[in-house]
Amino acid sequence: MDISQLGYFQFNNLIKGRIPMVLVNLGVDLKSFYGHVEALHINNCQVTGSTEEIVNQVQSKKLPSHYPIVLIDINGTSYAPVVQALEAQGFNNVYTVKGGLSELEKEKQQG
Repeated sequence: MDISQLGYFQFNNLIKGRIPMVLVNLGVDLKSFYGHVEALHINNCQVTGSTEEIVNQVQSKKLPSHYPIVLIDINGTSYAPVVQALEAQGFNNVYTVKGGLSELEKEKQQG
């Protein structure tokens, strides 16, 4: 399984640009990371839960298989089962945030 990854600038551009996507939030608090406008976008596009619940939520949106799905967790270690489950259901535009929120915070400070 080859997982496509996004860094801080790519992820930040998606959020600040309010780009349509599904944001799979695996237990990360993004409220302190983004302001009110971005938080509204995040609230509108994010799904949470167990792997099965996430897949069900994404499928219930009846999106095309190429619709972008971005996963974020705290440190980049819990993506694999969710990515595998989404790809098994035919979604082929799945990305993860490289290193999770921890890495985003580091890159933001450096940038």
